[in-house]
Amino acid sequence: MVEVSKLNCSFSTLGVGNQFIQQAERLGLFNLGDVMEVNLAKLKKHKEFTFTWYADMLDLLKEQDLLRQFQEKQL
Repeated sequence: MVEVSKLNCSFSTLGVGNQFIQQAERLGLFNLGDVMEVNLAKLKKHKEFTFTWYADMLDLLKEQDLLRQFQEKQL
């Protein structure tokens, strides 16, 4: 189980770029907890969604040891 404090960290605290943060906010995502709970099918239909941003998000999840958990939730 992931500690709640880690999920509540803002993207800026994690050191990601400003462009990633701005696009995440336009998608309604403000921290790792939001990402972990997102409905991926709905997110992909959002007008602000890009696969470049999604790849960066997956890299971030991998860095935070959350990628496997994210993938399992999406199945």
